[in-house]
Amino acid sequence: MTPAKQWSGEAIEAALAAQGITLAPGRAEKLARAQQALLDAGAGDALRAALEFDAEPLGFAFAMKRCKTA
Repeated sequence: MTPAKQWSGEAIEAALAAQGITLAPGRAEKLARAQQALLDAGAGDALRAALEFDAEPLGFAFAMKRCKTA
């Protein structure tokens, strides 16, 4: 597992801009504070541990297969 990253408004804004998403002024800073609070509280690790595809290498493929429609 990698150590928690320190999020900044600029980092979030750049990551979303790379995907063609623009944010309202000041929104990136609010998102950065919320993301950092979750990481500091350890919520990120608990959520990640609940993901089946993180538990085993083939879990992601099985999860994607279940999500497909007939």
